[in-house]
Amino acid sequence: MKSCIFVVSLFLFLLMILIGIPAGGETPARRVEKKVLETIELRQQTQKGEDVWVGKRAELLSRYRSLKSEEDHLLSLKERSENLLKATRARIAKVERKVKESAKIKDELQSYLESVAARLDESVKNDLPFLPKERSDRMASIKETLARPDVLAAEKYRRVMEALQVETEYGHTVEVYQDTVELDGRSVLLDILRLGRLSLFCQTLDGKVVGHYDRTAGRWVHLSSTYRREINKAMGMARRERTINLIRLPIGRIIVP
Repeated sequence: MKSCIFVVSLFLFLLMILIGIPAGGETPARRVEKKVLETIELRQQTQKGEDVWVGKRAELLSRYRSLKSEEDHLLSLKERSENLLKATRARIAKVERKVKESAKIKDELQSYLESVAARLDESVKNDLPFLPKERSDRMASIKETLARPDVLAAEKYRRVMEALQVETEYGHTVEVYQDTVELDGRSVLLDILRLGRLSLFCQTLDGKVVGHYDRTAGRWVHLSSTYRREINKAMGMARRERTINLIRLPIGRIIVP
């Protein structure tokens, strides 16, 4: 660009010499030269501006591409976050449904166990009076457990089912135990023979007096001394001190409900 300006200036200078015009005068050639120089200067300034704009444009374009890439990344992240949020909300809703269902089942189970315990308690009260303290304590413990909100439903269920199983087993087992009962208006320590839930027989510790529980009268009554031998043998078999054999005992009339 500088060489071009030099050539133009030299040309104008030679032109002025040839036409005989002083170099310092304001001639048309000088005005032309001045215009040319101004044009060249303006062009240089324009070129500088264009160079600056090109650099700025490249910078802006680079920034735009960077921002566009970041925008695409953020949009992708937003989409993944929305999908994750949607899936999380679905899982939360599912868990909430399960919690509600569990609470409903828990309430229903609590009601069921309470009704079972009530029927079992009533059955124990109307049953033969064997192992009264053991059975009464068991039912009291179950009622206390069912009333406690801090006990898990599974534990409550287990306790009630265990009590049912124990009471069921009483129906097909025999045993001998000692207990103090009312006989002839006084408390007497006796050996008690339980034949399932069928009958209860008793015998004094010396074996001289025998009796049984009269369901109809709701009390212990004497039996004839003729039954002492049979009751003694039955107790021996229940204690596994004798071999199993047939015996004759006054079981009474069996009524099937």
